[in-house]
Amino acid sequence: MPLSKSEIERYRRQLSVDSWDQERLRSARVLVVGAGGLGGISAMYLAAAGVGHLRICDNDRVELSNLNRQILFTVEDIGKPKAALVAKRLSAQNPEIEIEAISDKLTETNAGEFSSGCDLIIDGLDSHADRLKLNTASFDLNLPYIYGAIDEWQGQLSFFHPPKTACLACLMPEELHNPGPTPVFGALPGVIGSLQATLALRYLMTGEDPVSNALLIFRADAIAFDTVTFERRPGCGVCGKTVPSGPRR
Repeated sequence: MPLSKSEIERYRRQLSVDSWDQERLRSARVLVVGAGGLGGISAMYLAAAGVGHLRICDNDRVELSNLNRQILFTVEDIGKPKAALVAKRLSAQNPEIEIEAISDKLTETNAGEFSSGCDLIIDGLDSHADRLKLNTASFDLNLPYIYGAIDEWQGQLSFFHPPKTACLACLMPEELHNPGPTPVFGALPGVIGSLQATLALRYLMTGEDPVSNALLIFRADAIAFDTVTFERRPGCGVCGKTVPSGPRR
């Protein structure tokens, strides 16, 4: 189905970008888990770009301490569920797309259910234990998974698509135990969330994964990027299992 007149006008500044494929974006389905500093930014740019279906998953409610970095919320939203708020805001931003809100807590059981039917998973989480649940769903369903994390002045991201690439458990197999909330200033998740959205858009339109088997590290105190490469770990408890037979892009 060709783009409508309103879609052509809405997206006209990006339609002339080299290799841009708006119709492919319109047919894409993306799961964003976590609607805070990382996931909120990623979802905002995916919605603005015209990704046809976004599934936003977050069981948290807005707190005052969120507002230094989670720019989709205001003080009037304190105490309200994040997923529903983000879905409402993004639907107002772009009514041309479908947005689904899920306020259930992510578990090992439902991670696969939330991911099913999607083309891509974006991680906006602040818990490594929950990231490992998404990583397992990524492998089991053969879905690419864009990881992102922040801590003080440092942010990092990578693109996992096992068995084609290593998985998150190859790189960080153990649960990480933090003594308290992660220190973070507002602009850092904006940088990493925007990069996650950029990776997602490029993959959805071209099938390319330019940051696979590599960890991209942004050091905000030095305004510098580093890249660390890694490989599949033969003894990995996730992608060392039998190779899945599900669909692949």
